[in-house]
Amino acid sequence: MNSRLKNRDSRLDFLRGLCLIDMVLIHLVYQNVQFGKMMGSLLSYSRFAAGGFIFVAGMGIGTIFLPKARDPLRRADVYRSLWYRAVYLLGVQYLNAMGLLGLDIICGIRAASNNPLVIWRNVLLLREGGDLLPFYVLMIALSPLLLELFRRRWGWMVAVGGSGILFAIGHNHPWLFAIAAHGYFPPILWQFIFILGLAFGSVWKEFAALRNSIKIAIGFVAAIVFGLLFVSEYSSDFGWPNLNLGVGFTKVPLSFGEMLRYLSLFIVIVCMTDLLWPILSDSIPARFVQTLGRKSLPVYVAHLWIVELAGYLAVTWWWMGAWQISFAVVAIGLLWVFAWRLDVRKSALKSRRLVPVYATRDTAMGTAQ
Repeated sequence: MNSRLKNRDSRLDFLRGLCLIDMVLIHLVYQNVQFGKMMGSLLSYSRFAAGGFIFVAGMGIGTIFLPKARDPLRRADVYRSLWYRAVYLLGVQYLNAMGLLGLDIICGIRAASNNPLVIWRNVLLLREGGDLLPFYVLMIALSPLLLELFRRRWGWMVAVGGSGILFAIGHNHPWLFAIAAHGYFPPILWQFIFILGLAFGSVWKEFAALRNSIKIAIGFVAAIVFGLLFVSEYSSDFGWPNLNLGVGFTKVPLSFGEMLRYLSLFIVIVCMTDLLWPILSDSIPARFVQTLGRKSLPVYVAHLWIVELAGYLAVTWWWMGAWQISFAVVAIGLLWVFAWRLDVRKSALKSRRLVPVYATRDTAMGTAQ
């Protein structure tokens, strides 16, 4: 096995991979791919990709970069690498946005007569082309400041407390700092999940060292919270008595109830993953998921294209009905092959000494290996 992979925490790759798989499935539903009523409802009830992906992104910063930031000799290099990564992600955003806009024009989703200069301006100003990658650009660029807080004794309290205050303000002014008007991921709201993930990542080793009974208790409490929120949100779907917890459940803009639902479900997934990891780690399904998670940035970008094409085919091949669920199998399979080829190519290049081998530089959106 590659020595660098031995030094990676494969649980983070697994969690990222799970989020990517769920993201593909949910986005196929959004593209009107037919899954059938039961499967479509199940995906809606169990969705966790958006909150989970951002939470594990923060975990990656806390788990990987915080220990390095505590070393005075490595701190400056760590911060420079994060700023470099933010610029790199911004470039990916520009290229991907222009490509997807071109695809929309080819597929007839967007009129080709639109002024190209206006399109270029909107892309460069991050008003078009999606706002998830720009959100990561912002959070990674701010990560050195966050690490400066977290490496101090009570700095994590300042970071989490300030983040919570911003979330509370965003409850009434969700697009206060958003560049794209009414985007899906207004920073003032979603930053709270990222910073909570960073806080969790800062104690990841301590969490892993806990007795299994404590991890089970944490997972059980999170499961109860999720169960109560689930009943409150979906009781009418099953004819159950209404449980009004006084919280809303909207993703856009992110409500307190939806944020708590994401967090509680993902904490259950994290606890189960950690408890079962001695069994899961070397299994074929876990290795499959880890391959996706190791290359989360290119896989995320590739999934946008695949999902877009699947949405076009879903309309064209409407006659398939619920058999369109096969699109999900093909999409995830193609993404895995893509991620696997990237792994193989990188290993081949290193074996020929065409690229230098640096210390692992995992980032919020995957790895800079």
